[in-house]
Amino acid sequence: MKWKLLGGALSLLMLAGCSEEESALSEKTEPKQEQPQTEAAAEPEKEPKEKSEIPQAAIHNVEEIVKEKGRYVPGHTTAAQKEEILAEIEKAPEGLTGEQAYSIAVSLLAADIEEEARKFKAIDPVITIASETPEDGIVLPEEETVNVAILLDASGSMGGEVSGGQKMKLAKQAIQQYASDLPEGSNVMLRVYGHKGTGTDADKEMSCESNEVVYELGAYDEQQFGKSLEQFSPAGWTPLAGAIQAAQQDLQGQKGEHVQNAVYVVSDGIETCGGDPVAAAAALSESDIQAEVNIIGFDVDNEGQKQLEAVAKAGKGQYKSVYSESELNDFLKQEHSRLYLEWMAWSNDRTLEIMEQSNDINLELMTYNNDIYGKSLAAKNEMDFLFYQFKELEKFKGEDAEQRYKELLDIRHETIAQYFDQEKERKDTIRKEMKEQLQEKVNKMKEENQKVNGS
Repeated sequence: MKWKLLGGALSLLMLAGCSEEESALSEKTEPKQEQPQTEAAAEPEKEPKEKSEIPQAAIHNVEEIVKEKGRYVPGHTTAAQKEEILAEIEKAPEGLTGEQAYSIAVSLLAADIEEEARKFKAIDPVITIASETPEDGIVLPEEETVNVAILLDASGSMGGEVSGGQKMKLAKQAIQQYASDLPEGSNVMLRVYGHKGTGTDADKEMSCESNEVVYELGAYDEQQFGKSLEQFSPAGWTPLAGAIQAAQQDLQGQKGEHVQNAVYVVSDGIETCGGDPVAAAAALSESDIQAEVNIIGFDVDNEGQKQLEAVAKAGKGQYKSVYSESELNDFLKQEHSRLYLEWMAWSNDRTLEIMEQSNDINLELMTYNNDIYGKSLAAKNEMDFLFYQFKELEKFKGEDAEQRYKELLDIRHETIAQYFDQEKERKDTIRKEMKEQLQEKVNKMKEENQKVNGS
């Protein structure tokens, strides 16, 4: 409502200004009495046209005021320039109305504020974290999407025993715990490979083709995730490259500035199906999905470690060897903490970004508004001084013209100051509201993740 009233008031002022301008321009000199024409009669003497030719300066129209620039810079006139200005006043015709004297003063000393006004108008008070700036409304920051794809080796060797029990059983338990500890809002997926057939040559082809998602990418559901882990047991060969290639397809739609993809391979051995897991990991990490490929080598021999380390390096991830239940659990807890800290760093970065944008917007609004006000005031002061020169040289038509001149100077300065003050307030209100909304959202996300992770 405040802005509608302001708009209405400005419209009325503009109409009034136009009426005043039309009135000023339509003034006519009193008609002369006709003289009887004789052969010797001379042509009637013509009055000077200077007064009627004085362009009317803007009064209430901010857009027009901003475009007007005087020949001299208010507040920076030299002694020589002041003499030039006085000479211009001396050349002005007598009998000036207030509007005409005002127009002459504006032509000489109007403040050049066009550049500051343009920059002020260009200030966008909308604080955003997303890559695009919306035209309207408050846009909350996009939440970071964390996608964790777990690839579990279900080849026959995972049926072996280590400290704490069977490797497959321990891996399932650790993976379940890891998935349950992921930050709220994270997505998890479980793909198993080598879980069909046997380790015999006769079953190799079938086993090497066994590669499937048993838990679709989505939010963690304890019951459903547990059921997915019960669907398979250690069985056949190890199609590691095929599993990584399939993971790339699984994550194909997961791209963007605020998407984080991570692949965790839990395996106890090397590729045995003729694939190239190093090339597959490199292709995945270098794709627009930008997923890192991490390898957890569970009870792996020296030869296996070398290959799995190469896979992790190509996938821009890390390799970790574990040999027991406790080591596997400890490593997955560390990985959980790493992802959590990365998310927290993102959250903190966004908080800083909100503050920086808010402060920058506020500073720009204050700077340009102050510059415009200062220049306008300097121009008013200089034109106030011209009043005495107009008066001393008896250029005014009368006391009403003198009073009108002063009134117009006040109106001009107040029009500029009021308009830009109100625009500053409007934009600053948007800035403050958005800062509060965004900060509240980020803080809420922090609190939710701290609760989930027991912090």
